[in-house]
Amino acid sequence: MVDNERLLNYMIEVRYLTPREAMYDRRYDFCVEPNEWNSFLNFKDGQVLRKRKPFRLPDLMSFNDHPIHYAVSQELILLNNEILKLAIDDFNENSSLVTIRNFDDLIKSRIYSEIESTLSLEAVQTTRKRVKEIVSERIAPAFKNDFIVRNMARGIEFVLKRPEFNDENLFTLYSILSDGQLDENCQLREGEHYRYDEVMVDVYKGAPNKTIGSCLDSLFSYVNHVLQKGDPLEKFFLPYIAHYYIVYVHPYFDYNGRTARMVSFWLSLLTQHNPFLFASEAIDQTKNRYYEALSDSRDCHNDLTYFFRYLLQISFDYYNCYKNIEYVDQILKNRGIVLTDGERAYIKKILISSKGAFVYGDFLKWTKSDMSKQAAFKILNGFVRDGFLLTRESSSKNKLFEVNSEFVPYRMKHFNE
Repeated sequence: MVDNERLLNYMIEVRYLTPREAMYDRRYDFCVEPNEWNSFLNFKDGQVLRKRKPFRLPDLMSFNDHPIHYAVSQELILLNNEILKLAIDDFNENSSLVTIRNFDDLIKSRIYSEIESTLSLEAVQTTRKRVKEIVSERIAPAFKNDFIVRNMARGIEFVLKRPEFNDENLFTLYSILSDGQLDENCQLREGEHYRYDEVMVDVYKGAPNKTIGSCLDSLFSYVNHVLQKGDPLEKFFLPYIAHYYIVYVHPYFDYNGRTARMVSFWLSLLTQHNPFLFASEAIDQTKNRYYEALSDSRDCHNDLTYFFRYLLQISFDYYNCYKNIEYVDQILKNRGIVLTDGERAYIKKILISSKGAFVYGDFLKWTKSDMSKQAAFKILNGFVRDGFLLTRESSSKNKLFEVNSEFVPYRMKHFNE
């Protein structure tokens, strides 16, 4: 029989175990049976409702009897401290943060990542050059992905104005992002801001349609309370809380995920306490872990600790990834080599995804590209020529590539394993 108190203390003080880890991972010495895990969740629910430290309960309406909550566990504290140290060290060294220095690239990557995660039926592939031309209005949208790019650019332009977070402005943002992209059965009724029927999101129910307005009102109220009176930790986690909550409530028939990611960006701008604006591209590159984190939070009775941990981990890796790209960029500039936007994007994918030697097929998978083998080798061999990659032959005669450690001084933990 599992000692619920011992398990909870372990999670708070050491590692916040997922259901899979608690039940099947022998490294953690718990071997919890499924019925025992359910009993543990009920025990934890009682501790949450009593507001036992370190649990926090954002003042948000729940529609499934499980309050939205998170634990300020030692694991989250250590991750948060590591990320803040990255930012402080970076600012002391450069008088700015990597997100500010690379803001234009972050915006372009945010837009492009939305295209990469879209299963487009269009024959014309959207390139970074085309994204840039559409955003700058040098060319008019012609294909499905083009209109997604235009809508994303307009959505970013809207939130960059830092409008108040309220019902009308959220509806404006959703309307911008979904403009011209919704099937007839996914459109909202005239004059209504939220869906009029029930939805299932995988195995989860969205909020009953009659409660959506009340749920979102609680979000607007909570956000504006935290913006005005919240402590630094509440402000730091606010974009993550809103992201989860919109996915949880699922106020629309479609475009909930894109809206949630853009709301997270919007609130990061409003709080100015969370400068880590990597969410969209990081989520696109770690999609399985994103869905696992959402599912773990939902399955564990709206425990956002799992979702926070995932977002903090990818933020750590992406912060150092961008710093490494700056370092690579400077080395190559000193040699008279100027990277294109596309080459920088490929380097980013390699830095985030590679954990040692890799072959050209891995590169194609990381870049989600349908380019030919010859095109992939042309890019990779170019990086070898520049010194960013090293190469050798494997026993199977496959050509292996590896990042030159001299080009990446900032440690990445590769949490996406």
